[in-house]
Amino acid sequence: MSAAKASLLFLPSAVAATMAAWQVQRMQWKQDIVDEATRNMEQQPVDLLQGTAPEFRRVAVQGTYDHSRTAFVGPRPLSYEPKDPAVKLGMRPMLVTPGALKSGFLLVQPLTSSDKQHTVLVNRGWVPPHWKAQWQERFAALQPVSSVSVTGVVQGSESPSSFVPRNDAQAGDFFWVDVQGIAESFNLPPDTPMLQVLVDETSRTKGEHPSCSEGVYPLPKPIANVVQFSTMPLGHFNYAVGWGCMSATMAYLAVKVLRKGKR
Repeated sequence: MSAAKASLLFLPSAVAATMAAWQVQRMQWKQDIVDEATRNMEQQPVDLLQGTAPEFRRVAVQGTYDHSRTAFVGPRPLSYEPKDPAVKLGMRPMLVTPGALKSGFLLVQPLTSSDKQHTVLVNRGWVPPHWKAQWQERFAALQPVSSVSVTGVVQGSESPSSFVPRNDAQAGDFFWVDVQGIAESFNLPPDTPMLQVLVDETSRTKGEHPSCSEGVYPLPKPIANVVQFSTMPLGHFNYAVGWGCMSATMAYLAVKVLRKGKR
């Protein structure tokens, strides 16, 4: 067998090995991002109004919500399983209805700072679908009216796929997070920042959990879920192992074919 033909036998193995190496690179890149986010999250929050915070650094702001201006972004499912027993208990009535959790919304409201000099947008978290339908007549009156202190991270606009409908600010229909669009719909400057509220599910500290006499909503995103990829580092590790095993198997078969050809 010629050298050219022999090399072709190892081509599938080489391709699989290249894919394994690429998966390892992707795994390391994403793991570095997760590690950086974890380190930043462990630091004390900085004042959102004092300047730009580093990526994944927790920020804090104190002020009052304006419940007359509210945006419901969605529909979208709850992207994580709550660990807090109280949260699970409050969601139990919804869980008995098939599909009840498939069409919730993110609740976004303006928050005016205590000195009345600044206004920011706050993504308070996930609420069930009936909140949007009954907001004015029921749920708006249940929200906190006094000054609150919220902690989270600065949130940017989402990049929707071609399948997501366009937002209609005039109609109040927001299907994806558009920070500038939501700010302008509230008659706020387009560069108004948005804070995404976070909750540490391992902590029972007062003020870090949803406060509403109706139940456990809105549900802020857990700190552990801030950095999410469609494929997490562990997934890339599993893919790398799969490609590596495939490469080794193909190389073994190529060697067997070469040895058989020499007989």
